[in-house]
Amino acid sequence: MVQNTPQKEAFFPFLEEDLPDIVRGHEIWVEHGMQNVSPGNPVACDLCFGHNMKSDKAVQVEKVTPAVSGTWGKNHAVEVSAAENHLLMQFTPAFEGYHTIGVEYDGGILNLPHSGLEGPKYYQQYTKTIILVGYCQVGNCQTEENNQTDYDLMLGHELEIIPLGYRQYKVGEHILLKILYDRHALPDATVYGIYVGNQENPIEVTTDQEGMVDIELEKGGKWMFKVGHRDPEKGVKGLYDKKVMTATFTIMDVGENIWK
Repeated sequence: MVQNTPQKEAFFPFLEEDLPDIVRGHEIWVEHGMQNVSPGNPVACDLCFGHNMKSDKAVQVEKVTPAVSGTWGKNHAVEVSAAENHLLMQFTPAFEGYHTIGVEYDGGILNLPHSGLEGPKYYQQYTKTIILVGYCQVGNCQTEENNQTDYDLMLGHELEIIPLGYRQYKVGEHILLKILYDRHALPDATVYGIYVGNQENPIEVTTDQEGMVDIELEKGGKWMFKVGHRDPEKGVKGLYDKKVMTATFTIMDVGENIWK
């Protein structure tokens, strides 16, 4: 995502609304209301497109590539269809464990005739969320085939947010996130923590040299974490001068802490 800074907003001699949504700060994210999911039960998720968890419209189905990876490394087929202002993604888990739903959105090449945005750029976005099926816990999942396994939360997206020690979170707890770019730690990147109520002024934390950030979950309910990155080294001569990427990660069920 292109994070608009005050300097850029003052410099642009045109209205922000004139820009394509993906350029002026829109990103994709996944929402769901799934609880107490059992193997064999259909799972439905919404792929939203907007800004800071304010859904705007649906992206084109043919531009998204969804995937689901489960605790045992098996992939599930995902059906994608268009809804009123989002895309609907559905799959049926066959076993217990944490399931990561990931999506790549190919925004394509945009060449805008605006001051400050000269030159074509390639826009690519990534998102993911995690759904628990059954009562399996990370690091302690058992089936007839596997006595125990650790769940790899990395999907391998070009830009990716990895929750370390992922669990069912409560208000007041901290979430530790690692930002990877091309599977390597991304230092000095701004990570935004967003929930309903702080969308105009989200939490901002900068990654350390290990690509890590620590964010306190100060409110219950839905959270989205977001990071953007630009890479001129991935420009292709004659096509575009840099690649512009955004990654998001969502948690739908931060619970209230009854002990506070």
